[in-house]
Amino acid sequence: MVAQSKNKLLPTAQLSALLAQTMADPYQTPKTKSGFLEHARFGTASRLLTCLTNEQLVDALYVADSIDASLSFALITPCNSKPDELLVRSVVCQLRHKPVLAGKADIGLTNVSRISFLDPEDLALGMWLMEQGTGEFRRLTDPTEIMRMVGEWNSSEPEAIANICRELASSIENQAYAFEHRKPSPDILQSTAIDWEQSIVEGHATHPMHRARYAVDPLEPIAPSTDLFHLRLAFVAVPRSQMNVEGDFEKLLAPLYSAADSDDGKNQYILDFTDRATELVMPVHPMHLPAIRKMFDFVRVLPFSAPAEAQASLRTVCPTAFTPLGYDIKLPLGIKVSSALRTISPWSTFVGPRITDAIPKILDKAPVQDSLLIAGEPASAVSNNQDFDIAKYLSCIIRDDPEYICRPRGERVILAAALTNFNSQGVSMAVEQWSLDTVDKRRAFLRSYVSKLFDAFLPPIMNHGFAFESHPQNSLLRIDAATGDIKGFIARDFGGVKVHRETFKKSTGIDIDMLPDACTDAPIMYEVYDLAYHTLVQCQIHRLVRALDLHYQGSGWAVVREEFEKRVPEHHPMREAWYQDSFDLKCFITMKLDGLYRDYIYKKVPNVLFYKNEDEGVVFPQ
Repeated sequence: MVAQSKNKLLPTAQLSALLAQTMADPYQTPKTKSGFLEHARFGTASRLLTCLTNEQLVDALYVADSIDASLSFALITPCNSKPDELLVRSVVCQLRHKPVLAGKADIGLTNVSRISFLDPEDLALGMWLMEQGTGEFRRLTDPTEIMRMVGEWNSSEPEAIANICRELASSIENQAYAFEHRKPSPDILQSTAIDWEQSIVEGHATHPMHRARYAVDPLEPIAPSTDLFHLRLAFVAVPRSQMNVEGDFEKLLAPLYSAADSDDGKNQYILDFTDRATELVMPVHPMHLPAIRKMFDFVRVLPFSAPAEAQASLRTVCPTAFTPLGYDIKLPLGIKVSSALRTISPWSTFVGPRITDAIPKILDKAPVQDSLLIAGEPASAVSNNQDFDIAKYLSCIIRDDPEYICRPRGERVILAAALTNFNSQGVSMAVEQWSLDTVDKRRAFLRSYVSKLFDAFLPPIMNHGFAFESHPQNSLLRIDAATGDIKGFIARDFGGVKVHRETFKKSTGIDIDMLPDACTDAPIMYEVYDLAYHTLVQCQIHRLVRALDLHYQGSGWAVVREEFEKRVPEHHPMREAWYQDSFDLKCFITMKLDGLYRDYIYKKVPNVLFYKNEDEGVVFPQ
């Protein structure tokens, strides 16, 4: 079944013909409903195959053709497959780019190498599977078929596979709808922060559930056409004895209470429907009400609502009443988006206001003033149920609004994740909006971006042992409102920070109190460095380098290393941590197979900081 010649694996005539086909660019949006679905399936499948490979749930092999590079392909095969099983029990993947390789595979075939790191952008639309009976190849388009097949290879728990497949299906369905109903691109000199928040089409760049909107019982299933961005907040009355409140929660919510509209259209005040001495009014995401009713029988739903706009995370919203006041609110929402159920834990509601009080200390000793601004979380409330898995369903965090902070400074705010989004022509927002039509312009933009990013986020780490969870959804770019020049960044969301409290206390003279078992409490400094690498390098810079088309030709990573080395001395422990030859990568699928969210599983992958070019891959200096 396998064509071999002189210890080489060669494609069959049929497979050669398939590989030679010119497939559509997966980053250019098609024009038909069937095209939207095909590209949505590919978006999920490419991310799934990437995870399966990098998490070592499969063997991934690169089969090189030295004469015609278009005939080189990837094989995704069961772990420890024998040479005569290749092609027969594998997914054959057409490639756009050569993945990072780990050397020749030890299977006696000279043109076969092991893939040590795969990215969705390495893959092309063509994927095939050999039919067992006929030896013919058929087109493989459904990611759930891939997941079920890999589940059989690994003898995975059937129900875990079924759950993953349901979330994959949700991602595909919602991605196809997003392609079909794509909004016009925002404009850096005209659009508001919320325009950028709501502009993202594809979501997380490497997570297979990147567009999932998977409702968890008792919430009703969410149709792709559901408008999750424009909503009317609901309100519930809760006994004060059932809640833990931090900060001036009710005082800050007072304008929202005043703006709440009665369902009967009459001019009524929401607090008149409560016992103010014994009850607290909580804003609630309207889709989340079934979960609150089921879990908290002491809650009363009030006949009021108020308009709000949702940010990219969907659960953080900007109430219209807060627009002139500068606050957003983060609410639980019982749906799965990418890895997690989007609730808010007591760990997060507790630590937010305490980190907010420490903001001046966090920014102290920064070498470049105002490179980083921080959206604080001055108040919160959460159920005091001792079971945090229940308490997290009834909670709220009040957060400073980034646009409100930056507007008086003559700055606009852009969600970092939006810049690596691609328009319908397959051009990233960064390239489109800043007219980066040459390699030199793109390289200069990258240098400006990375230098400001490092000026913003490295000093708190090096000075105080404090790392923000600075992935692209928590990092907002600040630009000059008139020119578009990059001015700095603003950080938000404290639920996933890492603080080495011994270092922080020694540096600042204060401690940040946390609840027991908080994931924000880093027992060793390496955890702080590790979070920073994961969020800044793997999640943010990696995607930007690719979006600027500076990855495969290699010059982007040289810029990143230069800017890092300007700020971190050679023998500093942070440079030693970041300059390892391999680094941990979070295992999204393995974690789902094991039912984990707060407890992470990692696998080592090559350190992308040392990517040289497409031909050589990652080259670690000797």
